Amino acid sequence: MPSLDPAVFRPVSRHGARPLLLGAIGGALVGWVLDMPVPLAALFGGLAAAIAMGARQATGPRAVATEAGLSVKGREGGLDGRWAELRLGFGRSPRPDGTLQRYAILADPRGRSFAFADLAGAPPCQPVRGLDGADVEVLDLREAALLLALVVQRVPAWHVLPPGLLAPPLAERPEAAALAEEEREAPGAAPRRPRARVGILGVAAKLGGTLLKALKTANLGWAAASAAAYGVLFSWKFALALLLQLFVHEYGHVHAMRRTGMNVRGMYFIPFLGAVAVTDDAFSSRRQQAYVALSGPIWGSLFALVPAGLWLWTGSPLFAAVASWWAVINLFNLIPVSPLDGGRVMQALAYSFSSSLGLALTLLGLGAAVAVGTTLGYELVWLVAILGTMELLSEAQGRAGGRALRLLPDRARFGPDHLRYLRAVVGPPLGSPSEPYFLRSLERVEKAARAAPMRAAEVAAWGLAYALLAGALLALVHFMAHVPGASAAAQLIS
Repeated sequence: MPSLDPAVFRPVSRHGARPLLLGAIGGALVGWVLDMPVPLAALFGGLAAAIAMGARQATGPRAVATEAGLSVKGREGGLDGRWAELRLGFGRSPRPDGTLQRYAILADPRGRSFAFADLAGAPPCQPVRGLDGADVEVLDLREAALLLALVVQRVPAWHVLPPGLLAPPLAERPEAAALAEEEREAPGAAPRRPRARVGILGVAAKLGGTLLKALKTANLGWAAASAAAYGVLFSWKFALALLLQLFVHEYGHVHAMRRTGMNVRGMYFIPFLGAVAVTDDAFSSRRQQAYVALSGPIWGSLFALVPAGLWLWTGSPLFAAVASWWAVINLFNLIPVSPLDGGRVMQALAYSFSSSLGLALTLLGLGAAVAVGTTLGYELVWLVAILGTMELLSEAQGRAGGRALRLLPDRARFGPDHLRYLRAVVGPPLGSPSEPYFLRSLERVEKAARAAPMRAAEVAAWGLAYALLAGALLALVHFMAHVPGASAAAQLIS
């Protein structure tokens, strides 16, 4: 049986806004001196500050948990021992405001100690005394409850749990278990529904219901603001056509999310940036991730065939221009850079092989986006790269939590109530205001940890679908490149 990947626990980064702001101001000043566009220079400066912060975070203090034991790296005198050799203790340390912070402390056979807690935004507490007599900083770990769960099961230290939590969680209800089994049989696939024959009125009613549901999902206030912004830059006709394509494209994502059982928070239009479909859930499989990611471009591309057909029928160049620009919008979203749809498809394919390959390709895509944006002067690609970097950091945190859950020897014995209690042992008490956020984050980590990779045949099928869709959109733009209005869209991608 292959060994499990290690789980790395890093302290929460504090005061990140100030270095980013100073970096942006410094970049803007350099750009002003060198006669560069000030917004672009400020973007460079902020990105440089973010890279420096990331490097400091990556090389700073961190706890690395494996199947064999736990080690603390990035500082002198770090703990290093096998699970059975570790000793566990608890305490409270005063904060500057006089309140007390709960913490857990581990010591290896040589007395070297490591203290951690979940501060949940509270000020840092004073250092504590280790088993070897040295002062130990209490690290603020966002995944403190998961690390303590590993210690409880692997040391073991079951005495930490109250008697009511020592028994395994109750099994799922039969109907829930049946649904889970169905999802395991076809991860990411749509639930089976009974087939029924419907007439013309039934189809019309169904389409009307779908449209009403889509309008309810969209945020109409932000849509109006986007329409006004695009109308000022271009024309009201172009703004209307653009919003219509964005609406159809994003509703393709929404439909796919709902079809695979995901909870959809809403569809939001963002002036000058497009639109986004937001969910509170994590993907339960890489197949589901690819299906949701490609559904938007597929819906948008099929919708672009409507004005293309009207152009063939009427010969009006207006319809050719609309079809070409709609095709370009979907082509842009297929660029393999996260958080664009193409980047999410690429992640689904790469992570199905290994998390290291997925991380490497994500970084490669972000680097390529930066190179293209710098060479061609596309500032929008820089913004995409920054958003992709933020998503990559979030993905890294989720991967750390998922790896910790997979390292639990008896994972079935730990449910949300167990982790709520363990968080209260080293952090805020039960029922604190931050607890709902913790539970939502835990649910996402649980789903990410269970995300099933695609089989080789599925990887090939989804990769082929991605390539065929991109090729079809390129062909559509090329087919209408000679028409006035549509030629501008063709020049943009040539």
